[in-house]
Amino acid sequence: MPKTKLPDHLSPAQVIDLQDELLSNADRLMNSSLLLLNKGDFGLARSVAILGMEESGKAIAIHQRRVSIAFSPEGDPFVNKRLQDIWSSHPEKLRLVHDFLAEEPYWYGVTPPDHELNEEYLGEIDQWSTKCNMLKQRGFYVDFNEQQGLLSPRDVDQEMLRDVISHVHQIGWQLRLGEDIEARKQERKSRDVPPASESQIKHVEKFLKTNGRESQVEKIIGQLRSGRPGIKLNNDAYRPHVRTPETHPLKHLGKPGYEAYTRELLMLAEDAGMDEEDLVDLVRPQHEG
Repeated sequence: MPKTKLPDHLSPAQVIDLQDELLSNADRLMNSSLLLLNKGDFGLARSVAILGMEESGKAIAIHQRRVSIAFSPEGDPFVNKRLQDIWSSHPEKLRLVHDFLAEEPYWYGVTPPDHELNEEYLGEIDQWSTKCNMLKQRGFYVDFNEQQGLLSPRDVDQEMLRDVISHVHQIGWQLRLGEDIEARKQERKSRDVPPASESQIKHVEKFLKTNGRESQVEKIIGQLRSGRPGIKLNNDAYRPHVRTPETHPLKHLGKPGYEAYTRELLMLAEDAGMDEEDLVDLVRPQHEG
């Protein structure tokens, strides 16, 4: 089977549509995998889950390229070599998922993520990345070999599979959260930072010395005295942007590509004693009844 390949050019609108469809399809595959798992079709559930993870990997790659293209030369093609390499490699897509879940760049919570707790399911994804095609086929066929004997689609760790599947949901909502985080980070970097006042410098200097960071005083104070010019952001139509009232994230509830995001918001709303109508009221224009 020939390797899949992206076209050399994608318009900004095509990039957004592609990301939405990838996240929507990953979510659909996740739900199908759960249905199969609950019916006892364990091997087939794993095969479908791997496909969902691969779609998630492609969505992560699109997101990362949207972030990085802001710092690429103006007019740089969106589809670069790294994106093409990921697109054409099943193991690379799963490795990207593994790394995203291991690093959890857009984690939010009262406490930091428990990386030790994550090691077990991350190990399973790592195994998938090295044996993805074989494991996908194992979901459909019975086989026999000298080392392992009878190989059945039923030979799957069900609880581990269920844990891995749940992280497709995590990727879906964290990528949407990441769009806003990266947009705000880029906006901050683009602003000029004026030199600090002497009172501000004295306050920072006192803080650094009080907290045992004397070795950093000279460098940091020098930066505060000089300020810095904002960084020019390029390829405006491709990069993420800070939300406006017209692009409020709640307006995307239930739309394709926002399924995991919608579920997460509804769960948070429920925890806060809100219902779906309360969320709708948050985005309904003031003049509407």
